[in-house]
Amino acid sequence: MSFVGKILVVVQVILSVCFMGFAGAVYTAQNNWRAESKKLEGNLKNVQTSMAELESEYSNYKTETTQKVNDALSEAQKAKAANKLLEQQSKSYQNQLETVRAERDTSVAQAETTGEEAKFRRQESGRQRVVNKTLHNTVNDLRAKIKNLEDTIFTQSIREKNLVAKQNKLLNELKYLNKIVSNLGVDPKDPAIAGMQSPPPAVEGLILNTKKDKRNGTKFVEVSLGSDDGLSKGHQLFVYRFGTEANGNRPKYLGKIELVYVDPDKAVGTVIDAAKNGVIEKGDHVNSKL
Repeated sequence: MSFVGKILVVVQVILSVCFMGFAGAVYTAQNNWRAESKKLEGNLKNVQTSMAELESEYSNYKTETTQKVNDALSEAQKAKAANKLLEQQSKSYQNQLETVRAERDTSVAQAETTGEEAKFRRQESGRQRVVNKTLHNTVNDLRAKIKNLEDTIFTQSIREKNLVAKQNKLLNELKYLNKIVSNLGVDPKDPAIAGMQSPPPAVEGLILNTKKDKRNGTKFVEVSLGSDDGLSKGHQLFVYRFGTEANGNRPKYLGKIELVYVDPDKAVGTVIDAAKNGVIEKGDHVNSKL
């Protein structure tokens, strides 16, 4: 074999080794990309499943909230109709009262000018006293009815205001949930949504109002903190009361609440852990940390 042939054989061997190395690298890269692709497909399916569950929960909650809003509107309309009917009845009783007063005045005038004889006057006077007493009783009854109607109108007005406030709260809550779902639709890892699962910030506030349950225990509380303070639905706060000189000015633990509704400047929470030796009252303090 000539020298050139030997060189060509060596070159061929070197190229074969390089080709085998290149083929092995390509095979390894292919396996790595295939594993990565399967992993990404699995992550995508998980994300799609989570999104489907969130959309389903939102749809159910939206339906329930819409129904509550419709119910509140219906109750408000009924209350308005009842108020209108009561006002009409009140006007009717007022007219009756004026009529009775006019009749009474007419009867009194007739009694003063009836008859010339003393006996007839005494008899007429006796009859007139009976009539006047009856008319007086009727006037008192009508006044009592008017007072009751005014009280009923006032109660219905308060109920109407409460229903309108309830409707506005439900509308605000629905608007807030729509905003959350919109953020979820853009990116499940959006910071605005991830923040909902973070612990509450360091805040301190007061109990503005409480609602008792059937056992006279505190069931719901209204606090002076809201979304402007960094709170959101699901955050938990601790409730305590400042100490007195009798116990060495040590604060008293009263329980723990979980927020179920949050406004910009206030929130409503349900008591999830009540202390056995104390009842949460208006004016107590709340804190995100003990």
